[in-house]
Amino acid sequence: MVEKIDTCSHCGLPISIGRGNVWHANGVITASYPPHNRGTLYDAEELNNLFPALSERIGFDITRLVIEGKRRDGKRYVDALLKKLGEVGELPGNVDIVLMFHRFIAFWGLALASLEEYLEGESLTLDVKNVYSIPMFEGDVAGMFESLENRRGEPGWQGDAEHGLLKVVAVEGEPELEERIKAEVEMGVPFVEEGDLEYRSCPECGVPQEISEEFEWDVPNARITEKATGKRFILHNTSGIVAVVRSLREELGEEIESIITEISRQYARDYYGLLKDKSSMDAELNKFPSRSWGRPARLRRSEDGYRLRMVNPYCTPIVAGRVWGLIEVFEEGDLALEELTEGDGWVDIILGRR
Repeated sequence: MVEKIDTCSHCGLPISIGRGNVWHANGVITASYPPHNRGTLYDAEELNNLFPALSERIGFDITRLVIEGKRRDGKRYVDALLKKLGEVGELPGNVDIVLMFHRFIAFWGLALASLEEYLEGESLTLDVKNVYSIPMFEGDVAGMFESLENRRGEPGWQGDAEHGLLKVVAVEGEPELEERIKAEVEMGVPFVEEGDLEYRSCPECGVPQEISEEFEWDVPNARITEKATGKRFILHNTSGIVAVVRSLREELGEEIESIITEISRQYARDYYGLLKDKSSMDAELNKFPSRSWGRPARLRRSEDGYRLRMVNPYCTPIVAGRVWGLIEVFEEGDLALEELTEGDGWVDIILGRR
């Protein structure tokens, strides 16, 4: 339950969103506090479409990898939070930290959670409503449990996305899988520091006004809604999803990224189909930086097709697929993805006419 919501008197967003995050001139959002994780405004429906579609395409259920990537990401976040709390005073008890986490996840649009039972050293049970993604949330909470208890937690879900019980039970670890996921999460998402973006920032809370204009923040219901489409979004770390993609590539080969790009492209075609008569290609590309998806640069149109450099994409195959589908919708034609060339903090996307 969210007890109190302080909102900005100018733009109406929760004050904690501006305090807890920084929108940089390079098109990246990071947490204000260590470890300064990169965040992004995820399209929750896109995530929930990606995982089952990918599992179906490759004939391999990736749910476990999704949970593990987010578990490690969640542990890293709570470890840093505990360190910060310890530096400024006496650490709260574990139950108080769980309740603090409940407030955070509501503000980020992840879920509404209430504590059912906490047996320290043994298990944690939450009553959860309106969860953004069952496997990703299982990982989030398992990571918190591991950070608090210094023991691996095995999550189990009963229910559906509207209402369920999540129980995390202390178990022995899986060293090989844990070490691989740990290494991928710790690598994070590389991005270049330079940037010259200028946002129309709220004079009170500092958040770009594009965010309050484009999204409705309903904290009591843990909902961030995009006004133009009615789709649910969340504000969350990027390292978990990137760790999952990297681990899949190690396990199944580099072609997995092409499959992810194709799935993201098809989702983008449906998504931007809702906006085609209300917006434009340039207007939609200009939304990318404030959402921390990446900064479009060097867009070139020719008779042969399109070339676009994305600076600081949060996850190359997902962002490339979204750009591909976006351009196809607004240019009204099928395009072939001819080349993806990655550098340190950027990717060049070349689309050719069929």
